[in-house]
This record gives sequence, structure tokens and C-alpha cells, in this order.
Amino acid sequence: MAFESQDRPDGANRSGFAAEIKNLRKLRGISQRELATTLGINFTYLSKLENGRAEPPSEETVRKLGSSLAPTQSDADALAERLLALAGKVPPELKRRAASDHNFASAIRELTAADEAQIRAVRTLLGRSTLSAKRQAKAR
Repeated sequence: MAFESQDRPDGANRSGFAAEIKNLRKLRGISQRELATTLGINFTYLSKLENGRAEPPSEETVRKLGSSLAPTQSDADALAERLLALAGKVPPELKRRAASDHNFASAIRELTAADEAQIRAVRTLLGRSTLSAKRQAKAR
């Protein structure tokens, strides 16, 4: 099962993240208390996340959400990446590279002004599936 992000021009979508985790939790038949226990977070925090009243959790917790809510373990990485995108999380390696490479940092700044069509074009140019495969290989 593929989990493709529905990108929005305004970036992170807290209500999209909230709705996604709530819908997936219900689809899997898991209670909020059970999921919160699995994730090692407070039940009330999960409730606030699902209602869009709290900032998204750390990348580690979002990845745990992916593992807990994916229909199969093979879908967990793709779901985690989708949830990270919905939560507006930026990979730490992007921050490190921007700090050490001024051309890269300039390109990222230019992307902030890009419209949705331009972002899709950049993703196509970069070969999103190739990048995902590299990221998965790096994680192993």
C-alpha cells in the first residue's frame, strides 16, 4: 500500500496530520489509550494530537506512529514518511547540509516561494522514488 502525500502549498498541515492519525487508528481498531501506551506518550497528548490542538511529536514518535498504524510492517516506512511530511518535519540531514553548503541553503530558500506546480516539477526532476530508495537503503 503506497502512502503518497497530498502536498499543500502552505506546507505543514496540522489538521491533515491530526485527521490522518485519527482515521488510521480507528481503521486499525486501536483505542487512544492502547496507541498512547505503545508510543510511550500520554493519552491526553494523543487526544490533543488527533484534534489538532497540539504540535506534532518528535520524528521518533512519528516513526513509531507509522509502525503502529501501518497495515503491514512493509508499509511502515512509507506511512512514517507521509506522517512526517504532514507534520511538517524536516530531516536533520537537510538542516546539516544547509548549514554547511550555502548553494544548497539558497536553493531551499528559493523553494519556499515555489508554487505547487513548481514543487511537483522539482520532485519529478529529482526522481522521488530514487530518493526514497536511497533513504531506505541508508536506514538499513
